[in-house]
Amino acid sequence: MSWIIDGADRETHTAALPVIGDHFEQLYASFWELPQLPAQTLELCRLRLAQLHRSHADFELQKYPLASAKRDSLKDWHRGELFTAAERACLEFTEIYAMDCRNITDEQATAVKQHHGEVGLVALLQALGVFDGVIRLGLIWQTSATGVTDNGH
Repeated sequence: MSWIIDGADRETHTAALPVIGDHFEQLYASFWELPQLPAQTLELCRLRLAQLHRSHADFELQKYPLASAKRDSLKDWHRGELFTAAERACLEFTEIYAMDCRNITDEQATAVKQHHGEVGLVALLQALGVFDGVIRLGLIWQTSATGVTDNGH
């Protein structure tokens, strides 16, 4: 339960804010449909943010199916052979974004662009901003992630 609104999950919180709740849910759901970035890559980045912010609820949530071996080895993505070069570029970008987005280097941005183009880099930045905000709000509100709709993915 949050000190703001009674309710244990994000769905309850966003439902209590009808002016923005539905629009936010639509925005969140739209990331899994982006043609610029594979949904699997976005899910890896979302999960890595959850790990870095120590949000167990967000890490347990499955927005897009992943192989369990890949999910289980996400902490060691830079050492494991399960991750593609494109996923590694996005995960490296995600880690720096989570710590301090001002420290993202041109080389890291270029690595993402090599795999997904400039539009893909912008899409990643937008998705990370929303994912990061959702995870941080969940930690502040002490909510579970179970209320976020998965839209069948």
